[in-house]
Amino acid sequence: MMEFNPYEEGTVGGGFTPIVLEFPESPPFSKQESPKKLHITRRETEVLQWLQQGKSSWEISKILGLSERTVNFHVYNVMEKMEAVNRPQMVTIALRLGLIDLK
Repeated sequence: MMEFNPYEEGTVGGGFTPIVLEFPESPPFSKQESPKKLHITRRETEVLQWLQQGKSSWEISKILGLSERTVNFHVYNVMEKMEAVNRPQMVTIALRLGLIDLK
């Protein structure tokens, strides 16, 4: 009896091509290869540091004496500068670039 190979054409269920995923060896936005020079303001750095601590925009607004809208303004500015799609990714990029420290 012939052995079944799902990737071989002409077999039952055959004709499938395996998907090969390639990942870069180093993570994106490493300290060595930043996609572009990032200019992060002092206030944006403060907001990033509080986000890293798990604070919400509302909590950060109370801590820094700003409106929640202003905090969100800083968050989305940094997300755009870093080309991040969400807050956890933004904080991770900031940590990798050394913009904020783990505390």
